Amino acid sequence: MANTTRVMLDDGWRLSLRQMAIFRAVAQSGSLRSAARQVHLTQPAVTHAVRDMEQSLGTALFVRSAKGVALTDVGAVLMRRTELVFNELRRTQDEIRELRDGTGGRLSIAFSSAAGPLLPPALLDFRARRPGVSLELHEMISAGSDPRWQSGSFDFAVVSESAVTPMDGAQSEALLEVPLRVGLRQGHALARARSLKRLHGALWVAPSYGLALLERLFAAHGLPPPPDVIACQSTQLGTQLMHRADALALMSSDMASDSRYSRGLSWLSLTETPLPHLRIYLLVRDEAALTPAARLFIDCLRRAVTARWRSGAARRPVQNGPQGAQAPDSGSSGPLAP
Repeated sequence: MANTTRVMLDDGWRLSLRQMAIFRAVAQSGSLRSAARQVHLTQPAVTHAVRDMEQSLGTALFVRSAKGVALTDVGAVLMRRTELVFNELRRTQDEIRELRDGTGGRLSIAFSSAAGPLLPPALLDFRARRPGVSLELHEMISAGSDPRWQSGSFDFAVVSESAVTPMDGAQSEALLEVPLRVGLRQGHALARARSLKRLHGALWVAPSYGLALLERLFAAHGLPPPPDVIACQSTQLGTQLMHRADALALMSSDMASDSRYSRGLSWLSLTETPLPHLRIYLLVRDEAALTPAARLFIDCLRRAVTARWRSGAARRPVQNGPQGAQAPDSGSSGPLAP
């Protein structure tokens, strides 16, 4: 690995991309020997590079033991920032290649399951306009606790409201709100129930977004949260619990209309209406850092969102959401538009 120019930071800190690549390899492998093989250097050279970094920063980055090395608190901070640096370098390379060749590029996008119905139309639209872009799609439950989001691995995310947490520098925009319905198996003892009060003592199963919405629903009608709620991130497992354990669920209308999940289920018509709507957000860490491919995919998402508004399958967000995100108007691209 060739020597590279070091960047001098405040307090005399000097770091190079070469050092950061070595540090990253050691942190990922937990072993100086394994890291040396990964970066094609001798183990003494890797040890020297790490010690040079620690001397420059004035603090230890690793705790050494007979089992290998582990990051210190300072090392963990540096690792998180190092991942951001290398992810941005990758995007820079992709953007230059796009401008130079007019082809290629990569996108890594996170979706929550509730936002999944937006993906097929947006994907088909994007593929028709940019067939050469390599796509990676990942499921994400919470931006605040997902290390991939924190490290900048994703270009952007489309997630339900439960995944939106206050984050350093991140921007969010409410895209749409999806109606929710209370579901249970056909023939359930509560199939004729018409009030929340009758449902309060039942077993409930809820994905991450459903927990807060359940509490909100019952609180809005003067009732405490249901005492027996199972948090379940697997749609398949959740529907099995509905069929075999008589669980109730607060489900999106998309899932309620999807025969893969709704077969054998029925939907209650409650006197307490309307039920809450689930809000879907676009999350971007840094709008200015979006590649042309990312901006184009977001444009395709907006087309899919507008189509859902017009079809009546979802509604525009009726108020500001977390972090003051605004809903885009029908003829507008919203605050995160390119």
